[in-house]
Formats: sequence, C-alpha cells, structure tokens
Amino acid sequence: MTDDPLPSEELQGDDPADGATWLLDLVAAVDHLRRGVRPALTVWDALEEALRSDEPDWDDPDPLRTALHEFVASTGGPADIQLQARIRRWALAAAERFNDGRHWPHPAARRGFPAPSIDPGP
Repeated sequence: MTDDPLPSEELQGDDPADGATWLLDLVAAVDHLRRGVRPALTVWDALEEALRSDEPDWDDPDPLRTALHEFVASTGGPADIQLQARIRRWALAAAERFNDGRHWPHPAARRGFPAPSIDPGP
C-alpha cells in the first residue's frame, strides 16, 4: 500500500503498549478485506505489505522473508517501535482506502467466554 495518511514523525511517538491494538486492527482489516475486495489476503500478506518499503517483487518465492530481512537490516532504533509504526501505517491506510477512513471494527470472537481449554483432556 502506498497511501500514507500520517507523517512519519507522528508514527514515531507510538507507545509500545498500544502494539496489540494495532495488531488487532491489522487482523480486523484482513478479516474485512477477505470478505470482499481482497479475498486471498492473509494476515501474513498484510504484514509483508506493512514491512515492504518499495514495490513488490512478483517473482519472489517468499516475500514475507524478504520483507522481514530488509526491515531488520534497515531499521535504526528500537525495532518494536518501527514495526508498530509500519503496522499502524498499513492499518490506517487500509482504513482510509477501504473503510471510509473509519477504524476497523474488531472481529467477533470465535470462541465463547470463558475460552475453551487448549488441552482437549481425556
């Protein structure tokens, strides 16, 4: 995505404690976009788009690996802040482009409360 609704200096002020919210926004955006304009989109595709700094290489067999490698190699300063800024930028650009500039509604819970145990037991 090339849209950039926020200047870089504003993104640098992100509190790392807000990271889960931006990740959930990314997941919510993917959940919404998969139901319509981008049916093949995955969370991993969105993360790769968020990390990519230029046009995609359509011949790359593993674009997420390439994007992660380039991100780590080019990141100056705390990687958590830089990663969160990229995810936030992607989620906000997608909201601007595909959701009339509104924040993404978080997906409905797929499990009830209390959540079932991950251990199926005997």
